[in-house]
Amino acid sequence: MRLSLCLLLSLLALGASAQTATLAGRVVGTDGGALPGASVVLDGTTRGAAADRDGRFEIVGLGDGTVEVVATLIGYTTARERVTLTRGERTEVTLVLAEATLDAGEVVVTARETLTGRGTLDLPGSGHYIGPRAIEQIGGSDVHRVLREVPGVTIQEEDGYGLRPNIGLRGSGAERSSTITLMEDGVLIAPAPYAAPAAYYFPSVGRMDGVEVRTGAGQIKYGPQTTGGAINLLAARIPDGTAAQGDVVLGPNDQRTLHARVGSSTPSANWLGGLGVGVVAEVRSDNVDGFKTVTGPGGTALVRPGGEAFETGFDKVDLFGRVRLATAPDASVFQSLTLTASRTDEVSDETYLGLTEADFAATPYTRYAASQRDEMNAEHAALRARHVAVFSDRLDLTTTVYRNDFARNWYKLDRVTAAGSAVRIASLLDDPDAYADELAVVRGEATGTLAVKANNRTYLSEGVQTVAGVRLGREGAGALVEAGLRLHADHIDFFQWVDGYSIDGGQMALVSEGQPGTDANRVDRARAVAGFVQADAQWGPLTLTPGLRLESVRLRREDFGTADVTRTGADLTERENNVTALIPGLGAIVEVADGWRVFGGLHRGFAPPDSRSETEPESSVNGEIGVRYGGPAIEVQVAAYRTAYRNLLGSDLAASGGGGTSDQFNGGRVDVSGLEVGASADLARVVRRSAWSVPVRVAYTYTDARFQSAFESDFGPWGTVAVGDELPYQASHRLYVRAGVERDGWALALLANAVSDMRAVAGQGTIPDTERIGAHAILDLVAEAPLPGGLSLTGRVVNLTDEAYLVARRPAGLRPGLPRTVTVGLRARLGR
Repeated sequence: MRLSLCLLLSLLALGASAQTATLAGRVVGTDGGALPGASVVLDGTTRGAAADRDGRFEIVGLGDGTVEVVATLIGYTTARERVTLTRGERTEVTLVLAEATLDAGEVVVTARETLTGRGTLDLPGSGHYIGPRAIEQIGGSDVHRVLREVPGVTIQEEDGYGLRPNIGLRGSGAERSSTITLMEDGVLIAPAPYAAPAAYYFPSVGRMDGVEVRTGAGQIKYGPQTTGGAINLLAARIPDGTAAQGDVVLGPNDQRTLHARVGSSTPSANWLGGLGVGVVAEVRSDNVDGFKTVTGPGGTALVRPGGEAFETGFDKVDLFGRVRLATAPDASVFQSLTLTASRTDEVSDETYLGLTEADFAATPYTRYAASQRDEMNAEHAALRARHVAVFSDRLDLTTTVYRNDFARNWYKLDRVTAAGSAVRIASLLDDPDAYADELAVVRGEATGTLAVKANNRTYLSEGVQTVAGVRLGREGAGALVEAGLRLHADHIDFFQWVDGYSIDGGQMALVSEGQPGTDANRVDRARAVAGFVQADAQWGPLTLTPGLRLESVRLRREDFGTADVTRTGADLTERENNVTALIPGLGAIVEVADGWRVFGGLHRGFAPPDSRSETEPESSVNGEIGVRYGGPAIEVQVAAYRTAYRNLLGSDLAASGGGGTSDQFNGGRVDVSGLEVGASADLARVVRRSAWSVPVRVAYTYTDARFQSAFESDFGPWGTVAVGDELPYQASHRLYVRAGVERDGWALALLANAVSDMRAVAGQGTIPDTERIGAHAILDLVAEAPLPGGLSLTGRVVNLTDEAYLVARRPAGLRPGLPRTVTVGLRARLGR
């Protein structure tokens, strides 16, 4: 660790001059027309801006010296201009982008890795992009905090750090983000996206260059889940030239983050016969001892036999690298090959054991003694190879081969015995008065026995996907037709066991060691063939996006039984489910006035079932209509939507208070309707041009989600469902506001996040106190100050008012959000 810190501090010491200049200008096409939405950055840095409806941009707080300005826009070639900046002065530049003939090549690469093209004004449906500046400023390592910027996103916190995100879109369930399509650079990243889509692995958002969220009809080409939408993470890009960056962040509970990235590229390398080559490498380490205290009898902090306190935090290391080889842009057939590899190692002292109502009210940041051995060990490795071939200005082909390996063992308390039969922790915390003896054991106040389950599972996801693009017609009256095919296989291997412990005086001792495979011993497999055809057809101000997706999935379970741990097949039972679905969609967008667009769409929602033949696929009809505006200093998007589920799927996940079998079950008809409002503005530019910047972001979501079928369910959060019951963990109102002020490298922003009451159990009318997740409003504060030598000092206060608030009543008991946490950091960005 000391060596890593020294290396990183050495990197941070290599700076440029203080940031005091302003760069402004305009991005236009070869005909002189404005190109709104174009991205303008200083080469090798994350400093940049998006062009407004007049093509204008402004970047403040820059340093003296000569820099290279780079402008990009999907469908256009890249423009570069070297300018000299002077302290205290405003420098103007005009950047001209030509329409990209496809032999530019990398335009295709970027378009195929993204969902929005980093611009959202012309999407035929709702779409949002969060850039690197917002991620590093507001998110840290917690994707939940980043996604608050996006309306329509449902978030259920769990551990305070966002280690195991629970994310839903447009009323879909948030449990382990299993109801949405998760991708990195356009490739599926859930451990087993068909056989077991629960995302027990999620990449560190702090190493990403962007996050995209896509809903509506235009997202059906991504799948397999097409009801709520898709989230795509954009990993580190290979820079033009040479660039490096580094961050050190320190906070309470021995919190420390080290992050470094370096990359370089050249358009022609003599030692490679003139091929272009680029590379980027990155390392990120996040560590914290945790904000909770494991307590024993009398509420005193427990310590290990050696005198050290039990930790409740995590250690996580991410390694990432990619290399790209490419022919010359003017080659008769442009080709590029990009190889990407990543690895994540995590050890987290997390538990499913929460608190009773009374204990949460008294000491919300404690953990019971019986959770002292709970720990998640996880390893993830990913490999991707992407080949791009551009045959002409009308035809291209992008092919990606991918493989994701994930192994995890979440070792955590499962059952408690005081006298008599064992009690599951979810049952105990649901009714602590009925299980007072068992609760005393859990608190460490009485002797008893504990069953700690090793939830040991391995996952594999692999496949190949290819997309061909054909351009027809001409500018203003043509179409881009894309056709794609994916061959995919994944599986999850359960090989679990249970260890027995005694507990006395709050200290646990192992008394019986379980044999692997004697708790769960099965493999769930999926084979899928998926394909799509989608066109973006333009006639003047109207663009139509018709599309059709095919999903053909074979799901199979092989259960070897807990008595056959060597898997001879003597007790093998098998089951299989085959599903084929056609998923149509149609989106439209009309430019009705300068900067104003109306959009809408209709599409079918789908999600694959499990391997039981009686489980039906998730099916829905989804519609939306909206309007967006992109002006010089304001962007607004408003969308109303309705999702009519013909069959909503639920999953028996331990994370949601279930038994942990991962089986899915039919939830019948559900109607979800909602309103999404997203707005961004620079208030200083709205009033007048100024050296000051006053950025404001507002995201509001209204959701109404109700069952339209009555049924009985063994799934705790549903239970006995009546027509009109509201879905659990769906807040009616979510409001996020970020407001700040920036000048000459100084920045200060206040972030407010408010959530209305939620139900923990399906129902209607007044929410019982024992089933309520109370409304709360949390304030965060972020700041940045320039230092000599091109460095920046950063500061962040999470939960400024130190509110103790409830985020969930599951998996077992009440769970708090993160208390007030103050961090400080040092940042550097270097580039040619």
